[in-house]
Amino acid sequence: MPPTTDHRRKLVLELLEEQEVASQAQLLDLLEQRGVATTQPVLSRDLRALHVAKQNGVYRPAERVTPLEGMASLLRGARPAGPHLLVVFSEPGAASAIARALEAEQVDGVVGTVAGDDTVFVAVDDGGAAVALRERLESLIE
Repeated sequence: MPPTTDHRRKLVLELLEEQEVASQAQLLDLLEQRGVATTQPVLSRDLRALHVAKQNGVYRPAERVTPLEGMASLLRGARPAGPHLLVVFSEPGAASAIARALEAEQVDGVVGTVAGDDTVFVAVDDGGAAVALRERLESLIE
């Protein structure tokens, strides 16, 4: 009986954690060594479903980040603190996740973030970027 899709995908992730894999052919060989025979098209679909991408020449699972829209219930507000800084308020413990979402989404004008427990400092290019980001955050809160 062939292994299930879930079993095969779990094995793919294990193999990628154990060693650097530079090609799908190499990954197919590693799977076969573990008793799982599959095809390149199936493996390609598995990699896509697992959010695995080639980074610096090797396959790695992409970091999963909850989209900002998915954190609306954790947002409490935002206000400017000068022309290049926006302070975002959140539920306790949520600031780091919100900062990661802002950076992962590569929001226009965001230069970087610093997160505490319930506050994120967001450095922006200019006042226009701060206004646009504040409006976006406020629209999520409503």
